Amino acid sequence: MSIMKKKIVESAERLFTEKGYDATSIQDIADDCSIAKGSLYKFFSSKEDLFIEILEERRLEMIEQMERIHEAASLSSRERYVAEIERQLQFLLTHKLFVTNARGERMPQENDRIGPYLFQMRARLMNYNRELLVRQYGEELRQLSWDAVVMLTAMAKEFLFQVAASGKPLSVQELSPYIAERMDDLVQGLLKREVKPMLTDTLMAEIASCSPETLRETAQRCKNLVLERIASTIAELQVPNSRKRDLEQVVELLKQEGENPEPRRFLLLALLNELAKERELEPYALQMRMWVEKLVKS
Repeated sequence: MSIMKKKIVESAERLFTEKGYDATSIQDIADDCSIAKGSLYKFFSSKEDLFIEILEERRLEMIEQMERIHEAASLSSRERYVAEIERQLQFLLTHKLFVTNARGERMPQENDRIGPYLFQMRARLMNYNRELLVRQYGEELRQLSWDAVVMLTAMAKEFLFQVAASGKPLSVQELSPYIAERMDDLVQGLLKREVKPMLTDTLMAEIASCSPETLRETAQRCKNLVLERIASTIAELQVPNSRKRDLEQVVELLKQEGENPEPRRFLLLALLNELAKERELEPYALQMRMWVEKLVKS
């Protein structure tokens, strides 16, 4: 992502959070970035496209954070469970756009692409948390897992609202083990009473069809997008043109090697290390490095 494009995205997320999606205009965002409205349209053709860019950025960030927790071999299953709850709470609290529900002022309109995208994000998170709860409490919860997901979601959402909107002095470090313990109590009660589920697989079929992406699926879908962002950022770097040409060649080599049936891991890592030498490119290089380290064989 270019330096200016990143500035636009950060400004838009803040304004959408503070004012709401409908109340924020493209002109507001352009003024906040100190650029002309026409300059903003060079990066995003509409406010809708800009909002979807923010959602995609944050969704990718969440996937990578949760993957790191899964890879933490030092954590017990219980510690991993609490850590995953904490990471979700911290993520949503950091990106208040998803807590204050800036898109919630109206129902999606005809030809609106944001409504379906939000539904898909929510559905994937529910599926993720369903498997999280089943991993923690066992397959015996499977039949009641959708009910348990709703309980977890409702509890987390209300606590976050109290923190983000009402300013209650609560921390995610306190909330995450507390919520985990309350889920222990709720699940124990559900299983002990042998209740029938309110939300059956049939009722939740539409949600269940939006399964969470694997890291491999995410990498495959997003790699070209990340390379495009690297390329646009290179164009704005304050470095000599000779250095820009070198970096552009590195990007081209990355593309070529990534298209090989069996890409060479050592070469991909070396190319990414070269990109990471530029501070503005480092976040993208580290993102791709994680994909390479986890998905490409030595």
